[in-house]
Amino acid sequence: MATKKEPKLLTRVVKGLGHWLGPETPTGKAFVAAEKGMTKAFDRLGRNERYLDLVGGTLNRALRARKAYVEAQENWLHLLRLPTSTEMDDLREEVRDVRNQIEALSSQLELVIDALEKNRALAQGGEAPRTNATGSAATDRPS
Repeated sequence: MATKKEPKLLTRVVKGLGHWLGPETPTGKAFVAAEKGMTKAFDRLGRNERYLDLVGGTLNRALRARKAYVEAQENWLHLLRLPTSTEMDDLREEVRDVRNQIEALSSQLELVIDALEKNRALAQGGEAPRTNATGSAATDRPS
């Protein structure tokens, strides 16, 4: 006989919450009313100039303090002759740029070598090797 498998804990929790917060239950109705009230309050708060000035000023001061902290930290690192995080970020970016340039030069060099090989084969009186769409030598053999 096959036994009915009990749903996983997360499934039971989500179903229970759905039932508990459903719009027809008293708890669900209270939740919807609280959500609407909070939405209205936060909407009014978001339109209040005094609140926005306070939050904007606080954020501005926090960002200035962070900038001053980073500058002080970098000054100490310079005094100790250690690289700063800004210098390390710049160095990472430069290494990434050099890597990209090397990849581009490598691709260009491969094209030049292929062209030289074709010219050498033609100069020796032979037939230039045929290449397929990928650039590798084509053969007369079926794949």
